[in-house]
Amino acid sequence: MAIAEPDFIDRDPAQITSEIIAQYEEASGKKLYPAQAERLLIDLIAYRENLVRIAIQEAAKQNLVAYSRAPMLDYLGELVGVHRLPAQPAKTTLHFSFSAAHGASGIIPKGTRVSACDSVIFATDEDVRVLPSKPEAAVTATCLVTGEAGNGWEPAQISALMDRISSYPVKVTNLTTSAGGCDEESDDALRERIRLAPESFSNAGSYGAYRFHTLSVSQSIIDVAILGPDEGLPEGCVEIYPLTLNGMPGTELLAQIQQEVGKDKKRPLTDKVSVKLPPRVPYQIRARLTLFTHADQAATLAAARAAIEAWTQQRQTRLGQDIVPNQIIKVLQVDGVYDVALEQPAKRELLAHVWAECTVIDVTIAGVSDG
Repeated sequence: MAIAEPDFIDRDPAQITSEIIAQYEEASGKKLYPAQAERLLIDLIAYRENLVRIAIQEAAKQNLVAYSRAPMLDYLGELVGVHRLPAQPAKTTLHFSFSAAHGASGIIPKGTRVSACDSVIFATDEDVRVLPSKPEAAVTATCLVTGEAGNGWEPAQISALMDRISSYPVKVTNLTTSAGGCDEESDDALRERIRLAPESFSNAGSYGAYRFHTLSVSQSIIDVAILGPDEGLPEGCVEIYPLTLNGMPGTELLAQIQQEVGKDKKRPLTDKVSVKLPPRVPYQIRARLTLFTHADQAATLAAARAAIEAWTQQRQTRLGQDIVPNQIIKVLQVDGVYDVALEQPAKRELLAHVWAECTVIDVTIAGVSDG
């Protein structure tokens, strides 16, 4: 249930002005009329007092998690042991291979740098040994800059070795799409974790606790579904399905989550926790619009496409969003649209851990009508 915004102090300009006028008339013993010079001065005083009252209201709201902003929100988070997550670098898995003919062996040192098209640079996270019997190795690597710049490099795009690690030829490439890079945690994301924090005070394995610990791994995680015995799993089994800003999480992020929620002080000893990719349900939106005769066809079509694109983007930030044709038709009913004939998708109800992704938006004009 939503709670209305509290009023810490009255901020009605008319009420403030009338109170000052009443005080002036009582002190002076004279009736004050709108055209008098004193009234202009009183209006100015009332305006300034109202600004002060608004500032008092906003300052008081900073004590409430629901309305607080940085940096006051950070101080409220400290009360429950929650801190804003800093900007994170992207991660990927690199594959190094040596020529078997040379029988190369040795160590690929931690910090070995590999770049993507002379652009962003990734450095290996740990030392890895290469043996003559197995002249190849895979190791995780982290982008040297934080933020989203390191995201989205597809396999084989990160392949320029910058450091000499052997006298023999060495090939390197990324096996996974780089992901996980994100900016500093937003106020809204921090606010949600502060509200969930009490769930983490016990390691009894509540749904909220698993959600809190998962969201605390990275601010790139925007939603998470937790399944347990209530959803039909065997007793003691817990499945975690995270969703990120870019959609599906990478293998490196899944490993981070598994490590974090698997700690003894964050889960019951009897819980077996698995972190998995959300099942993906792709769907297409294909609609034919009939416009009013007087409508600007280009502008109306552009407005309808913009509306449905914004709607799908918002829906894709949450798991378990059902596909409902009537909702899509309602979104496409922008000003100037007479009727919507929706060819795809069909109605589909999804489980709480399933991710619906719109892959195609095809909206065209079928005709016009006088209405």
